[in-house]
Amino acid sequence: MVATLILLPLVASCYVPDDFLVEIRVNRAGEFGLTYSGTLTWAPLWADIRRGNLTPSEIAEKVENIRRDLERYPEFSEVTHEGAGRFRVFYQGTGHVDGDQTVYFLRSNARVIALISREDGILVVRTHAITDDNRERLMAVGLDTRGKMRVATNRPVLSHNARRRAQGPQGFVYYDWVIRSLNDEPPRIVMAR
Repeated sequence: MVATLILLPLVASCYVPDDFLVEIRVNRAGEFGLTYSGTLTWAPLWADIRRGNLTPSEIAEKVENIRRDLERYPEFSEVTHEGAGRFRVFYQGTGHVDGDQTVYFLRSNARVIALISREDGILVVRTHAITDDNRERLMAVGLDTRGKMRVATNRPVLSHNARRRAQGPQGFVYYDWVIRSLNDEPPRIVMAR
């Protein structure tokens, strides 16, 4: 297929999440906790392996480079290669977001989840949207995404596209998404201070 031979920038520089559970807790003060348990697949390596473009030693070298890339973040307590550029990971981090600031899981050039704070007190939590062309290319090389995401907050929520909403303890409300495919609408929630 021609689509499998072309790598757009997204495919050349992204981790694709799969088989994941994500929980983000964020309070009125902007303090947050983010837990990610699942797999992250380095799309370029996956595509090169599927096309037979790499020798076993080249694969091993790239796997080690990716492992080192992930392990440099102390929030990762597990990084296990499962084959073909797919890593089973456990990440647990905390922080504070306020004013005009954006926090990414993983980082700005490998965005999976973003917490975007604005000066006016608006906070947006969203997953990275994928263009139609990139979605087709990822799926053409056999990559897809499935998992569950929860945002728990005691902030006023202005809008969301969660499939489920439930009252939690201490004034927190849970917003839940089930992601079945790259074709699903990316999770998004907009909160006030």
